Amino acid sequence: MDNYLLSAFQSLIPFANSLRTMPHDQWIAPLKPGKWPTCAVIGHIMLWDKHFLQEAIRPIAEGKPLTLVDTEFNAFNREAAAYAESISQQQLLDECAAVREELFDLLTALSEDKWTASYFDADGRPFAIEEYLKDFVSHDRHHLEEIDRFIAGSSSIH
Repeated sequence: MDNYLLSAFQSLIPFANSLRTMPHDQWIAPLKPGKWPTCAVIGHIMLWDKHFLQEAIRPIAEGKPLTLVDTEFNAFNREAAAYAESISQQQLLDECAAVREELFDLLTALSEDKWTASYFDADGRPFAIEEYLKDFVSHDRHHLEEIDRFIAGSSSIH
């Protein structure tokens, strides 16, 4: 079990909570022209978390086969952005923190055997917990840095 990766993975929760006081006009403003707003980025992260929770991590924790299948990323991401814009800022941040917390709790409760085992998704592709975490920590970092740059740029305008 990689404690550094788990800590980095969990760091999304305080970041999401820090956005609770973001003004609504910033929350829905594109990070850059043609880019998503903060709300869509958070919705995107939360729904990917929910997807992996339901299709991979919970089944691993329960000793069941993974139900994860190849996903059409663009359609999934469009749905995530639309979902994020359909609910309140506080509700989305609550969901984001809750799903990541559940993932973190399940991951930290896994035995070393489950942590290091080789798994296959429903399409027969290999799935490794550590690789999943590395990918998502990197994915989070990319998006959170975008939001941080946006916030820093917005505060220098005012």
